[in-house]
Amino acid sequence: MPGRRNKNKNAPVFSHEFIITNHGDIVSCVCMVFMIGLMFQVTSKVAAVFIAPQHNVSRNLNGTDAVVTSYTNGPKDFCTIFFYSMAWIVVHAIIQEYILDRVIRKLHLSKTKNTKFNDSGGLLPFYFASAAWGLDIMMKEHFFPNISRLWEGYPHNEMSFMLKFYFILQISHWVHCLPELYFMKAKKDEIFPKVQLYIEYLLFIWAAYMLNFTHVALCCLTIHYAVEFVFHFMRLMKLSGKYDIANNIFILWSLLFVLARLAIIALTVMTFWYGLPRLENAGLNVDLGNFNNPMIRITAMAGVLLMQAWLAWNFIYYQIRLWREKVASSSPKKREPRKKPKAGKKKEEAVEEESEEESMDEKNEAVKVKKS
Repeated sequence: MPGRRNKNKNAPVFSHEFIITNHGDIVSCVCMVFMIGLMFQVTSKVAAVFIAPQHNVSRNLNGTDAVVTSYTNGPKDFCTIFFYSMAWIVVHAIIQEYILDRVIRKLHLSKTKNTKFNDSGGLLPFYFASAAWGLDIMMKEHFFPNISRLWEGYPHNEMSFMLKFYFILQISHWVHCLPELYFMKAKKDEIFPKVQLYIEYLLFIWAAYMLNFTHVALCCLTIHYAVEFVFHFMRLMKLSGKYDIANNIFILWSLLFVLARLAIIALTVMTFWYGLPRLENAGLNVDLGNFNNPMIRITAMAGVLLMQAWLAWNFIYYQIRLWREKVASSSPKKREPRKKPKAGKKKEEAVEEESEEESMDEKNEAVKVKKS
């Protein structure tokens, strides 16, 4: 495995095998350089751009001395995303080497199951943490039961620290998945579907972050991640050989998947079709971060709805394929009757055997005569 270290052989420095085997240590050293930079006054300002969220806005609260700090998006976010993408690589390497590799050694899986186990094992903690953290932010921002907060007060160009940091980590995670294909030695036939998945996540999350649709995006991501966590947990149980638990979780996942699609569609339609058009500032103003334009709203809503339709189609196709496999395995196989050899063929085989025996006897007698 890529995360496993071979103590018997030392690969040449700067070779592909060396980088793949030690990529966690290499990237962690680069991260330590930025963190050590915070300790010195000369480099602290530069290092802070990569580590701390930028574009903060401070103002007094209702004319008092209390200062409230909020955050907006900007070009310095690219530096922060770069640093936390490397941090995700280190976290992924730790999970791979100290958890997944040790479990795989005990399970003795095939190469195909091994790849699936690594994929689900790497995404499972991310989905769980993202869903739990997203739910916590939703409760603190009072999005539920007050659904109108998803569009009231738009443009939501000022975010709390936790909300901005949440989206920075989300974008960083899906960015780090691209070099992970190299570190995990992904096969050529696996690269395209994975890259397609990562780009889809990046496209929707980045668009919501830049167009200030963070409130509705947070709710949709939390619902989606919760269902994905259940799916990958079911997948790990199945690969581990615990089929009874996996079947029960599969039924739960099938129900939650349908409910999640309906919930995301409902939130999207309410926000982009009913909520945002009713605001007084409906229009386009890039300087203020207001993208409440009919064309942008319809495009955003259509993109989310088409994505949900595509996921539903894949879900239906997956269910049909499993049903066909189950029917094929449960149906009894017809055994073909053995063909009896014909009597004429039996006689011919017997005559041939007798002729071979007679020829062998004649040869033996000839050998005896020669010896005598």
